[in-house]
Amino acid sequence: MGAKTQTVDTFVGMDHVDAVDRLMDTSATPAVPSWSRFAGLQDWVAQEEMIDWWVDRMITAPPTVEEKVMLFLHSHFATGRDKVGDAQLLWDQHVMMRNHGFGQFRRLLERVSFGSAMLIYLDNETNVAGAEQENFARELMELHTVGNGRFSESDVVAMARAWTGHNTVGANRANNWQYDPSYIFRPEDHDNGNKTLFGITRNWDAKDTLDELCYGVKATATSDFIARKMFSFFVHTGPPQHVVDDLAARFRNDQLRIDGLVRNVLLTDEFWDPANRYMIVKSPVEFMVDIMRRLNMRPSDEAVRWRMEGMGMTLFDPPTVAGWGQNNFWLSTATAWSKSRWTNNLKWKVHDRGFLHDLQAMSLADATQRVLDFFGIYDASERSRSQLAYVIEQTLAERPWAIDYEPFAAGMFIPEVQCA
Repeated sequence: MGAKTQTVDTFVGMDHVDAVDRLMDTSATPAVPSWSRFAGLQDWVAQEEMIDWWVDRMITAPPTVEEKVMLFLHSHFATGRDKVGDAQLLWDQHVMMRNHGFGQFRRLLERVSFGSAMLIYLDNETNVAGAEQENFARELMELHTVGNGRFSESDVVAMARAWTGHNTVGANRANNWQYDPSYIFRPEDHDNGNKTLFGITRNWDAKDTLDELCYGVKATATSDFIARKMFSFFVHTGPPQHVVDDLAARFRNDQLRIDGLVRNVLLTDEFWDPANRYMIVKSPVEFMVDIMRRLNMRPSDEAVRWRMEGMGMTLFDPPTVAGWGQNNFWLSTATAWSKSRWTNNLKWKVHDRGFLHDLQAMSLADATQRVLDFFGIYDASERSRSQLAYVIEQTLAERPWAIDYEPFAAGMFIPEVQCA
C-alpha cells in the first residue's frame, strides 16, 4: 500500500530476513475498537464508518503486513452487507480475523465457517436434512480450501449433508419472531447417515470435513491452493510451480500457520527480484491509502467510500462470493474515469498544501525526480520519466501557475504509481 520515503529509509541497510521480521512484527499495532463505536447507527452508516476506520488504520498504522493480510482474508472469506444485512456481523467477522488471521488456517477456517456472517452469506443457515442447500458446501471447497477442479459434484452433495443442521437461530415464536443471527446446531435437522466424501464413507459432520480438508486426503490440495493464492497476492499472478510446491510443503509442516506462510512468501527470491517490482495492480483501497498517506490526508478529508466505490471496490461489500480479483480486474474505463475525477479533486489539495511548490525553481531533471520522489518511485522506467518531464516542460511553458499540481496529476497515472 505504499510508504513514505521516511518509512522506507528505516529499512535501508537491513538484510532480507531482518526486513521481513520487522514487517511481520505486529506487536505495536493499535487495538481494535469494539462494536460500541458503531452501535446505534443505521446499518449503511455503520458500514461507512467501518470503512473510514479501516482506511484510517491503513494510513496510520505501523509499517507491518497486518493490513495487507487483512485485505487478503477479507477477499478470501468474502461476505458482504448486501446479503448479510447486518454490519455488526461483518464487524464481528473482521475482528475475529484480526485476532486469528496469523495463526493456524484450520482454526481460522472453523471460526469463519461457523460465524453468522458466512452462514448467512452462503445460505447454510437454511441447510437442513432432506432439503440440502449446497451453496456453502461448494464455496467452502472451491473458494476457501482446495480450489476449483479438485472435488466432484458428489463431494458437494456429501459436504452439504455433513453441514445440515448447522444453522442460525432465525426468527421463531420463542424469540417473538425477531430474527436472531446466532449460530445454532439443530440435531433434528442434521443428516446422521453415512456419506461418501473424497472417497471416504462415514457419518461425516461439519468439523470432520474441515479436518479432512486441512490435514487429511485434501491437505496437499488445500496447502497448494492457499500458498499459490498468497504468493499471487504479494508477488505476481504466475507463480512457478516449484515455488508453490515449496511454500505449500512448508505450510503443511508448520501446521498451516498463516504467519509462517506469509513470511516464507516474503522471503522468496521472486519477491525480491526487481523484475517483479510492479507486477500487481493496486486495488482501489491500496491506491487511495498510498496517495492519502503522501498527502497527509485522513478519511475525514475525503468521501472515501464514494471514491472507492466508483473505482470498483467497497470494503465489507465484495462483488461476489469470490471476493475481488487482481490486475485486469481493476482495469476498466469506469475505474480509470473514477481515478481521474479523484485526481482532479486532489490537485487543489496539492496546491493548497504546497507539496510541490518548489518545482518551478528546479531544472527539468531535478523537477522530474522531485515528483518521482514524492510518489516514492526510485526506479522509474525511462518512459515514465520522459512522460513526466514532458508534462513539467509543457506546464512551465504554457501555464506555469499550474506547475505544482499538473505534474502531480500526471504522476498519479504512471504505471509505477498504479502498481505495487
